[in-house]
Amino acid sequence: MKGRFLPGALGAICLLAVQARGQDVPARVLTISPVVGEVIDAREKATYGLFPTFSANDFQEARFYQNLSADSAVHLRVQLRDGRVVLRPHTSAELSAVRQTIETRRRELAAAPAAPVAGVEAAADSVGRRFRVTLRTGTAFDGEMTARRPRQLEFLTKDLGVVLVERANILRLQELNSELAKRPANWYDIGNGSRLFFAPTAWGLREGEGYLQDISLYFLGANYGITDNFSMGGMVSMLPGLPLRNQFLALTPKFSAQIAEKWHVGVGALYLRVPDFDLTDTSYGVGLLYGTATYGSADNNLTAGLGYGFAGGNIGSTPVLQLGGQKRISRRVSLITENYIIANSSAGMGGLYGAKINWKRTSLGLAAAYVIPYEGDYAVSSYVVPVFIDFTFRFGKPTR
Repeated sequence: MKGRFLPGALGAICLLAVQARGQDVPARVLTISPVVGEVIDAREKATYGLFPTFSANDFQEARFYQNLSADSAVHLRVQLRDGRVVLRPHTSAELSAVRQTIETRRRELAAAPAAPVAGVEAAADSVGRRFRVTLRTGTAFDGEMTARRPRQLEFLTKDLGVVLVERANILRLQELNSELAKRPANWYDIGNGSRLFFAPTAWGLREGEGYLQDISLYFLGANYGITDNFSMGGMVSMLPGLPLRNQFLALTPKFSAQIAEKWHVGVGALYLRVPDFDLTDTSYGVGLLYGTATYGSADNNLTAGLGYGFAGGNIGSTPVLQLGGQKRISRRVSLITENYIIANSSAGMGGLYGAKINWKRTSLGLAAAYVIPYEGDYAVSSYVVPVFIDFTFRFGKPTR
């Protein structure tokens, strides 16, 4: 049997009983490596990549016990945070592997350069502020920074006490705001919320951050954050059977700014070159000028916008109202809706509704559509059939 779980009190009693059986099976605590000592705590587990069977969120501490009898059997005793105790036998080969893992990681840390790691640099006034720390092993915790050292940062945490972390071990350091504090520590960054499905929000791409996008297979696009306030994007159609001169081309510049902790505003344009399909090699430009305001975070927000169409140098007189929002309901899934209302009694409204499935660098958007005309007694909807399919790959080094 690979291992067994026992309630905390019962496990402790059993282990003490094994140690208290006099000369039959006396046991002692085994120091597997002087680097970690007799007790291996949660910080050391994360630092040296030990015991991957146990979740970092469940693990509290571990000890190795060796029988002093003839068999010299070794058992690992793991104390979990919910009070359970796991007793697991270890062979000589497994012990050697643990020692080798610790030694290999120790050498890596000793050879690590003192240069700051991207997203980990902390200013002198960071001491006393609260951060979410994500380690390269995947472990994350929240704590108050209590000291800065050339190679290490020290944090005071609620569950782990004082934690000293090598800078080289830190993947991301994020100062806690009200929104981030509500998010579970194992929820990763899924982007800066710069758009819903297709509609823009007032959040902007961060400098150096961008994404590549494929919409419904035949439309390819890209956006890039030139600064934290200005981004530029483009899209081209790849409709089969049409030469390049008869493909659609779109440009999407956007300026955005934060005006309060939860408020962003933005202005931008959607310019679309529409080909003339009579094959005269001519085209004309149409588009939309818009302003938008967004309340909330990059993960959870509501957006309202107002836009005016233009064509041939003339701006239309009928505005289009945009309303939308997104809600992240789990680590991977966000629910999204975007709606367009044309302020004309003979027009109507329509939009998209659905979900995005998120990974660390990619997302898959699936949206159904609806159209409601103001005149007539009918409406059209694809209900749950995804007529809008969006695959996105994000690149760059976001720091949020």
